[in-house]
Amino acid sequence: MSTLRKDLQLSRDFDSPEQEALLNLLRTAGHLAGDLDRIFKTYGLSQPLYNVLRILRGQQGEGLPCSHIGERMVTRVPDVTRLIDKLIKLGFASRERSTTDRRVVLISITRPGLALLAKMDKPVNEQDRAALAHLSARELKDLNRLLVKARQNS
Repeated sequence: MSTLRKDLQLSRDFDSPEQEALLNLLRTAGHLAGDLDRIFKTYGLSQPLYNVLRILRGQQGEGLPCSHIGERMVTRVPDVTRLIDKLIKLGFASRERSTTDRRVVLISITRPGLALLAKMDKPVNEQDRAALAHLSARELKDLNRLLVKARQNS
């Protein structure tokens, strides 16, 4: 009996190896996200809000349209505008019209947003390492390769 089957207390086998692998991925993602979510919550953020701030920080002061932010999200969310509105309300992001195309609204990270991320960098990076510290460098490389390969079909 597979470990996942035991964890889920299933009385029968999975319908396919693909189903077992997908459920394993989802369960693992949920498990690993829990510790990060606790860190985000400490700072008043969710994973999607944190992700938007990281994307904006990566722009190094340049604004980014909402649609481009949505394309770069780690996990797709249906309403990027709502996330941006919340970050603006918290003072971590700002919105302004493009000077070259007035139809385009650009979102930028603010100084308080940068300061918040700077405070979060160490605990988040430590948690990232701790979550998978039991895997060897080779296993991590293989895992990353396989995850990329799995996404190529979608």
